[in-house]
Amino acid sequence: MQSAPLHPNEDQRLQSLLRLEVLDTEDERAFDELTELASTICGTSISLISLVDSDRQWFKSRVGLGAKETPRSLAFCAHAILQDEVFEVPDALQDSRFVDNPLVTQEPDIRFYAGAPLKAEDGMPLGTLCVIDQQPKQLSAEQRRALEVLSRQVISQLTLRLHTRKLERINRERDRFFAMISHDLRSPFNNILGFTKIMSQRADSLKPAQIVEFSKDILSGAMRVYQLLDELLQWSKQRLGGVACDLQRHNAVDLIDSTLPLVEDAAKLKSIEIKRDTDTDVYVTADATLAKTVIRNLLSNAIKYSDKGSCITLQAVNVGDVVELSVADTGAGISEELASRLFDGCVESIAGTEGESGSGLGLSLCQGFAQMQQGAMRYDASYTEGSRFIFSLPAA
Repeated sequence: MQSAPLHPNEDQRLQSLLRLEVLDTEDERAFDELTELASTICGTSISLISLVDSDRQWFKSRVGLGAKETPRSLAFCAHAILQDEVFEVPDALQDSRFVDNPLVTQEPDIRFYAGAPLKAEDGMPLGTLCVIDQQPKQLSAEQRRALEVLSRQVISQLTLRLHTRKLERINRERDRFFAMISHDLRSPFNNILGFTKIMSQRADSLKPAQIVEFSKDILSGAMRVYQLLDELLQWSKQRLGGVACDLQRHNAVDLIDSTLPLVEDAAKLKSIEIKRDTDTDVYVTADATLAKTVIRNLLSNAIKYSDKGSCITLQAVNVGDVVELSVADTGAGISEELASRLFDGCVESIAGTEGESGSGLGLSLCQGFAQMQQGAMRYDASYTEGSRFIFSLPAA
């Protein structure tokens, strides 16, 4: 028995397969109908949609076979994915590669096999639509053509299935997001309306110190509203594909310094000092707008979860072929359980040290914007003095 060698681009092939999010899912009628049609057209007792995983072939749909998977080392389909066209074995007992294969010598007693590769959009073969019989035979030209056409329909269904799943996730995230936004907007708006009403009705009797205090509260509420609406706009643009990425060479210090004024008011309200600790000759390949958006979001979070009078440290250092921009605070830190979910879309927002609200989307947006710039985002679990987030970009 000859097991098939690995595909020349095996890692890329497996990545393409995993991106479909289909392995080990339930049977679905759309796929079962295609295997039934393949079996009928080719006149075989067995038809399978077989996806070749790292060490197994798993069947998304099967007609005439009870098993849900078999070892890759025995798989005819592992040979088929190495071909560009239909791979056909007229009589396995007459083929040295398969004559002693347990799938031939034992149940299901394969004699005939024909498999059309299932190719992803990037050209990687993921598996096959195959037909199998217990009697030797050979497909006609029309049957081979039909099997190829049906294999493309399988890929179309897999792609449609993935897009549908993504859309469902986006819709769930959207519904949750808008529910959180509507809830979180009420509190700062009520504060703004309440304080402005008091000031308008009692302006003549209020002391200067009271006016200053009310003004600070109004500013704080307005800034919270602005942050929530800004995250809503960023989320909408990202989901609708309206965010462009223009990668250029930028000085990291320039990106940081042009961002700091946007968070100064929030920091002053809590008497928080922001220290920038970086060399002046650190350069990155980035989109200036997206990079500054990420930095601003990280700083806003750090301010939100820092105590009054504390300090936030912002650094930019070269680490090999990347530059790591980090924002560290001295707040309460993040639990291990929450840290594991920080970048999983919309997570529940935790109130800041002064009761500041949020959408729970900021870090997910930051991660998406980082990846658009060929960068990355991570939480530094080894930092014990508070929270530290690291935004890495390619060094220029």
